[in-house]
Amino acid sequence: MNLKHLFFSAALAASLPLARGAEITAVPGPADQNEGNMIMPMVSITGFDNLDNPTSGTVSIMFSPTNVPVLRSLQYYKPGDWFAAGANWRPDIGSPEGVGDTPSASAGNGDLFNNQYRFMFTTSGGTRPSIASLTANNLSMAIKLTSLSSPALESYNYVNNQNRWDQVFPTEGSQVLWNGSMWHNYFTLPASAPAGTYTAQFEIFVADTPFTGTTGYAQYDAAAASAVANPNFTPRSLTYTFEVVPEPSTTALLALGLAGAALLAVKRSR
Repeated sequence: MNLKHLFFSAALAASLPLARGAEITAVPGPADQNEGNMIMPMVSITGFDNLDNPTSGTVSIMFSPTNVPVLRSLQYYKPGDWFAAGANWRPDIGSPEGVGDTPSASAGNGDLFNNQYRFMFTTSGGTRPSIASLTANNLSMAIKLTSLSSPALESYNYVNNQNRWDQVFPTEGSQVLWNGSMWHNYFTLPASAPAGTYTAQFEIFVADTPFTGTTGYAQYDAAAASAVANPNFTPRSLTYTFEVVPEPSTTALLALGLAGAALLAVKRSR
């Protein structure tokens, strides 16, 4: 086969439909996000006055990310797949009609998303106060959004078994109460978001309000919105950083790969 025929085959393959996708029942998570593993800021209370009954201390955060998460589309994570029409996350991050094998009833805005960051509370092997010790004093952990590089960067609380996809941190200054469990909220950007770096800065503090939520690991009702920081505990801040990079279409990637294979075959034949 000569070079002309090889390139014709590559172009033809790129024009053919890919293998049909399927309906998926869960939002792709870190295992599907091939930019790296979970990135967890480890939150704890240090400088406390009493291990089992703390009434003062400092919020400490161990956070040393080794990579920057990339916000991607559903078709990047799960080519050809789509969400059920009744999934509450489908309107935001479901692929538009005609992208992949997405049926019209399951189409969405095609927003980019990522959830590699996960808030995590630690007792460091029992050497630091536990969430239970805070709860005993009607205290809880709280997370406040203090700065956002773009209002288009949104965050959602996802609970699959509750079909829950609730926006949290809708504006700077908004906050949630957090029960200390590993909470991996999703971040999204519109598919049209320019390539570049996006950031969200948070303050983590001890609130004078107990956690009573039923929406997973975060509570974002009126009680959470009005919660105030306990002045005896020093808060700490951290920043999440994301990247958006141009996504080539699946067919373009296929064509490029076949063309590369064609060139390699020609070089070998020579």
